[in-house]
Amino acid sequence: MFLPGLCLVPMRPTQAVIHLGNLRHNITALMEHTARHDPNRRRPLFCVAVKADGYGHGVCEVAETALELGAEYLGVAAVSEAEKLRAHGVRAPILLYSLTDPTEFDTIAELRLAPFVADAAYIADLDRAAAERRRVIGVHLKVDTGMGRIGCRPAEARELAAQVIACEHLRLDGVCTHFPVADTPNSSFTREQAARLSEVVSEIRTAGIDPGIVHAANSGAVIEYPETWFDMVRPGISVYGYYPSGDQDRPLELKPVMEFRSQVVFTKRVPKGTGLSYGLSYHTTQDTTIATVPAGYGDGFNRLLSNRGEVLIRGTRYPIVGRVCMDQFMVDIGPEPEVQTGDAVTLFGPDRAGPSAEEIADLTGTIPYEVTCSPTARVPRVYR
Repeated sequence: MFLPGLCLVPMRPTQAVIHLGNLRHNITALMEHTARHDPNRRRPLFCVAVKADGYGHGVCEVAETALELGAEYLGVAAVSEAEKLRAHGVRAPILLYSLTDPTEFDTIAELRLAPFVADAAYIADLDRAAAERRRVIGVHLKVDTGMGRIGCRPAEARELAAQVIACEHLRLDGVCTHFPVADTPNSSFTREQAARLSEVVSEIRTAGIDPGIVHAANSGAVIEYPETWFDMVRPGISVYGYYPSGDQDRPLELKPVMEFRSQVVFTKRVPKGTGLSYGLSYHTTQDTTIATVPAGYGDGFNRLLSNRGEVLIRGTRYPIVGRVCMDQFMVDIGPEPEVQTGDAVTLFGPDRAGPSAEEIADLTGTIPYEVTCSPTARVPRVYR
């Protein structure tokens, strides 16, 4: 068990503070949202995506919180992520979203993971590995209804489902797909994908095969397309406090979970016209004060924020000046600053006065997913 807020080693000034209360709020809001849609029906099962170290928030800590709140499944992309969860004592079912190398099949069997399968050769190889371990592996058949990534063609699904149930050491536990544009309002493409999956499932059932759990909905679909919920939903970025797209309606209050923060370690007065940082890409426009913050792209703070981004100090936003370095960057705190050495600096987080991961994403041409995944291993995670 982890102990929130407990740290046994000295902490760097640069930290990723994980607000577990916000995490609990988001998961609860999503569960209540799916339950409200049809009061006569139990909410769909929840598979919370904890891949990529819980989107940068800590795979074990996120998993533990999600399971405490009633999530039934966890989703990972790599066998190593599942290994960490099992070592932490997690016994819940773990879906393996990505296809893996056959050398990891033994570990899949040993850890009782639920892998996605999508072609005949992969199914046959997995069955052999399960037989060697004398285990039965429950698999989920992935159908490509329009994502174009992994998954069988819809026309192949019934035959592959039949292959799975013919395997002595495999069990068909689910049929699923994935949506590329569910964060788009009123997406006819998403609805067509859901209809296509329904047709596939119907064909499998007509063949006398139980498809198991049917699932498709990512965060965008959980929020906007109840017809895609089927038996289980797989929310990702919404769990961590962000909408998957700026285009999507925002009916739920989601609270950012990660606060990427550091502190002022040095200040100095400089005259007008002073060049700053590598390449001297910025020159001060007046006599002013420059604060140095010990965070940089080596910590996952994007270099594209050079001369563009802002940070929050004492409730006021200040501009980043000069190029972000590997380990440090500078902020112009003005000619008569209130900021002092030791003051906390918010790089992004839940404080509405300061930058969010969504704002950082907009400035750097990416998405909040990448921003929360960016803090590197040398950045301590502090749980509150």
